[in-house]
Amino acid sequence: MVHFFCYYSLGMVNKKNITYSVEELIGNTPMLYIPQRRKDWELYLKLEYMNPAGSFKDRTALALINAAEKSGKLKKGMRIFESSSGNTAKALAMIAAMRGYKFTAIVDTHAPADKLNTIRAYGGELYFCSDKTKEGGHLVDIRRQKAKELAKKTGGINLDQYDNPENPNGFYESLGPEILEQVPDIDVLVGTVGTGSSLSGTGRYLKEKREVKVIALEPKGSSHFSPHGHGYFISGPGYPAGAIPPKNIDKDLFDSHDYVSDSEAFNTMRFFARERGLLVGDSSGMVLYYAMKYIEESE
Repeated sequence: MVHFFCYYSLGMVNKKNITYSVEELIGNTPMLYIPQRRKDWELYLKLEYMNPAGSFKDRTALALINAAEKSGKLKKGMRIFESSSGNTAKALAMIAAMRGYKFTAIVDTHAPADKLNTIRAYGGELYFCSDKTKEGGHLVDIRRQKAKELAKKTGGINLDQYDNPENPNGFYESLGPEILEQVPDIDVLVGTVGTGSSLSGTGRYLKEKREVKVIALEPKGSSHFSPHGHGYFISGPGYPAGAIPPKNIDKDLFDSHDYVSDSEAFNTMRFFARERGLLVGDSSGMVLYYAMKYIEESE
């Protein structure tokens, strides 16, 4: 038996909390208080997974597409090409579906299957760069170059989340103000770096408004702050040793940096899922592990 629910409005309903587009759900995510043993510290986690495509990369996708449309580089019916390990591609596929663009994600064989399936569900297409490619070099560089080549060849557009300044600008204009509104007396901001855009843009805004310490985290094995890297399983944050660094990471904004291992991040994720009912990704696992350790070791 199929049940239908029909609501007929005569104009008496309170429409204050009604949303008319999925895009309107991007941003304004809640802030969750994380209790600590030390009462002289307060820890808050910004729940970016509550964006409609499931991550803070929704802000990236919206900022890049809006800027490309405003500049006239992105026109109706065009195809967007973007290199991504998953979350940016999910968000771009979602917005492309709403605005009538075609989308192709340039991915590699390390991309998680659930993210690839989500991209397909939004109508996006996948172009795989094999880790046995004849071109040599790092997969992230190969992906980025392939996205540019395909865009040029087909008359599409590569939004380039790695070097496009509209990426950090989007976080400067959205995430930074949200955090300051929710936690006006913020003293320390801890975040991960992949392209570096989210922490650079958010940190720049907060530092302009008050004295805030910004701490950048990357997986152990990543090479943002050291030329000596090795393999790691965390997906999203970090950058492989020897790969061309993204221009969007502004290291001058960071007061310090540190590393979190795969096991530290994944075990923290499991703990919060099983003990607190909070299901988060590996970036959040990194941040939570480091933030709690930072608080415990602070004088």
